[in-house]
Order: sequence, then structure tokens, then C-alpha cells
Amino acid sequence: MLHFFNTWRIFSPWDKSEVVNIFSSMRAVFKLEGKIISKSSQSEIFSQEIEGKTYFVKRYFRSKGVASWFGQSRFRIETKNQQWFNQIGIPAARVVAYGEHTFLLKTLKGVLITEGVSDTRELSELSQNSAEKFYEKHWREAIIFQLAAITSKLHQARFCHNDLHWRNILVQQSRASDEPKIFLIDCPSGKKLFWPLLHYRKLKDLANLDKLAPNYLSRTQRLRFFLLYRNSSKLTNADKKIVREVLQHKQNRLKRKSKTKRL
Repeated sequence: MLHFFNTWRIFSPWDKSEVVNIFSSMRAVFKLEGKIISKSSQSEIFSQEIEGKTYFVKRYFRSKGVASWFGQSRFRIETKNQQWFNQIGIPAARVVAYGEHTFLLKTLKGVLITEGVSDTRELSELSQNSAEKFYEKHWREAIIFQLAAITSKLHQARFCHNDLHWRNILVQQSRASDEPKIFLIDCPSGKKLFWPLLHYRKLKDLANLDKLAPNYLSRTQRLRFFLLYRNSSKLTNADKKIVREVLQHKQNRLKRKSKTKRL
């Protein structure tokens, strides 16, 4: 006998709101229509307005790879990571509901719904269209401090994001006088690791964060981020080694991309 299973869960306080009627089941969510914000070979994202609030719906219509047969689909990993962020206090969109249709341990379809965070822009979009923000000391220092604290907390828990680019960092600021607040999004490949993979993936996270940084931050400001990340007042020999490794990681990545383009 083939074993197919369906799960669907709406969390509190949304289980006592109009959300229940709109997102009544995974089948109902797959019937919803909306303007697709992002789409990949496995999933698509659109937003849904309910009682004046925005919710982001990510629908996984397939899972790929050998790992997905062992309960490690991108959907399951992303859902687990998003919930874990919420639990340990990492600023991230709150999980409203999720569900999946499975065969044995493999995800056939899945839905992850998160609460929209108001007044946000991607850090990458800000860098392109509002680069002047990086000249505002108060704003810049708040971004550096929060990014360092979040990255340090993840790495101290042996967790690496694996895609910690500026496009996956939201910056919230309701008014010009407000301090900006950072939120993490889109983490379907993050995981807890052990040495030696842990060290390499930490370098990757730091290199990804530093990819665009030289265009908008001075060396002193980038160093400030690193010292905050390391909770240190000055560079030690171990710190200097990590900095060299991060820069080498960036250089190697650029060489690989250049080689791929030539091919």
C-alpha cells in the first residue's frame, strides 16, 4: 500500500482570525491566485492581503534531489529554519501556517506562509537605489551592529545560513527618525554543522556578507563589523587568519565565476 500523508497547521494567534477562512487548507492555498513575486524550479511566492495585513505565501510544487527522499527537502529545511529563527529570537518573518503532501519521507508539495514585515526593503535594493543611506552614521552603525550580532548568534549555535547575501536581508524603517531593524528571509539551505564543514561555511557566510560591502563601507567600517562579530576590541592573530581566509574565499569565488564565463 502506498503511504501518502497530508498535514496542515495554522499557528496562534492567526488560528482565531480571518486567516483560517482564506488559508483553510493546503488545497485551498494552491487554488489562490496572486501576482508571482518570485519563482524557481521548485517554488513560487506571492502575497495575500487579509484584513489589512500582508502575508507571503511560498508554494513548493515539487522537491528535488536524493536528500528529499530522506526528509531533507528544501521545503522542510526552510520551514524548520524559519521556525527556529522565531524560537531563538533571530529577527525573521513569523511563521503563520505550513503544510505538506508527502509520500513516505519525500515532500511532494508544500506551503509555507509567513507574516509580512511592513516598511521593509532588501539591503541589496537599498544599496542600488538609496546608496546615500550608507553615509548616515546612525543608520549605518545600526545595520553593522545588528548584522554582526545576528551572524555571531547563528555561528555560535553552529548554524550557517549558506546564502547570507544582501538580497536575503530586509531592512525595516517606518520613519526617518526610527532606528532600522534587520530581518532574515529565504533560508532553505541553512543548517547546523560540525568541524571542518562548520569553519568553511562560516567563511562562506562572512564572504557573502562582504561581497558588496567594499562598494559602500570603508575598510574601518568593515573591520568594525568583524570585531563586533567576534566580540573583540582588537584583532588577534586568529582573527587576522579568519580575515585572510574570508578574502581568499571571495577571490576564489570570483576566479570560478570568471572561468565559468569563459567556458
